[in-house]
Order: sequence, then structure tokens, then C-alpha cells
Amino acid sequence: MSRPTNHTTRSRGRAMLAVGFLIGATLLLALVLTRGSGATLQAAYPPAAPAPAPHFVDVSRQTDASMRTLVIGSATDQLPGTSNAEGFLMANLRTGMLPDGAATALVLSDANCDPDKDGVSHCLNQLQIGTSVVTVQHHHQMHLVPCLTPGETVKLMPLAAYQG
Repeated sequence: MSRPTNHTTRSRGRAMLAVGFLIGATLLLALVLTRGSGATLQAAYPPAAPAPAPHFVDVSRQTDASMRTLVIGSATDQLPGTSNAEGFLMANLRTGMLPDGAATALVLSDANCDPDKDGVSHCLNQLQIGTSVVTVQHHHQMHLVPCLTPGETVKLMPLAAYQG
């Protein structure tokens, strides 16, 4: 004897199975598309870049302890590198003469700050040292080291003293 067949229950069961399969397949596809490979994740969600250095320092908060040191070489001197956030600022003298024993300078101007093809800016800055005014060219990557800031006082160090 066979049992009576309920086609409605069987059809409903198949429909539920099909819906479950479609939901599972859709979730699996969504997971694959959103996860991708590690390279896809990195490209889609790169790590946050460090905040760029400001263009200028805040001279209203400058103290003797926070004064930056500017190493100055002659126009033809090869500097040991560019300025960096942890060390000394590097510049070449372009016009004028450093007075003997000059220890500090007041930054008067900042110009020509567009970076070169390597991302290094070669800013021109006028510095007042006592009654003398000189022009230096400050070499730095602006996103790492702020420009010399008009109104900022900097400590001066001749290149020879830096190298010694």
C-alpha cells in the first residue's frame, strides 16, 4: 500500500530548498566579491597616511628650546642631505655673508616652495642676522618638514661646525 502523496508539501519543501540555496549562493558570492585578495583589500583600503607637516611652524609658541637649527653651507657646498623632522635644517647661502659668530637669525620671507621631481622643495628665505640680511635656499620635503616661517627665529650653524 502506498501512502497518499501531498504534492503541496513536497513543492513547498523544494521551493524552500531552492530559496535557501539561492540565499547561500548569494551570500557566498557577496563574501568573495567584498573580500577579494589581500592586494585588493590593500588597494581598496590603504593604511592611513601620516598627517602632513604644516607649511609653517607656529611662531606664537616658539621658545628657546623649540628653536630649530639651520645648517648653512656656501653656495657650492654639498650638503649631507635634506632637512628632516628629527635633525637639522639644511640650506645653502645664496646672497650675502654670514657675520662672524652669528648664532641666530630672524626669518623674513619664504618663496619658491614648489617641489622638484623628487618631491624636494628648495625654498628661498631671507634671514635677518643683526643688521645684515642674507638669502638661503632651504632644501626639504614639505610634507615632512615645515618651511622656514616668516617671524621664526632659528639657531645658525655653519656647515663646517656641523661636520666637525
